[in-house]
Amino acid sequence: MKASISFPELQSILQEKTEQNIGLAFVDDKTVKVTYPINLGFMKKDISANLSILEMVGSDLLVKLDAGMGTDTLMSTVLSLLHNKLPEGLIEKRPDRQLLLHLGQIEQVKTVFDAIQVDDVHVLDNGLEVEGGLK
Repeated sequence: MKASISFPELQSILQEKTEQNIGLAFVDDKTVKVTYPINLGFMKKDISANLSILEMVGSDLLVKLDAGMGTDTLMSTVLSLLHNKLPEGLIEKRPDRQLLLHLGQIEQVKTVFDAIQVDDVHVLDNGLEVEGGLK
């Protein structure tokens, strides 16, 4: 069984949860380019990073963030900015620029994981595709 969600739909969910316009774009079948607007007080700037899907375990998604030399600083900054806007414990910072996303903590996503055993996640030109089967 395959199910997909378009980038605009996913961006809408992210906008609702974070109150930020987070952009998503295709890079390859396992990588999404994520763009995040940051307000430095005196100017606004978009920062971007590649988010590569490494592994799906249950409702947890292991990803790797790559934004060049400043990746660790960028990750810490963005996580601190989003801290009060996301469910507690949704994002777990790991070594080697990795993040473990506990997707089951998002109500819309939890509903999917309650009914479907997710085996893999792929990036499509216009969104994400989840492969799995009914529980």
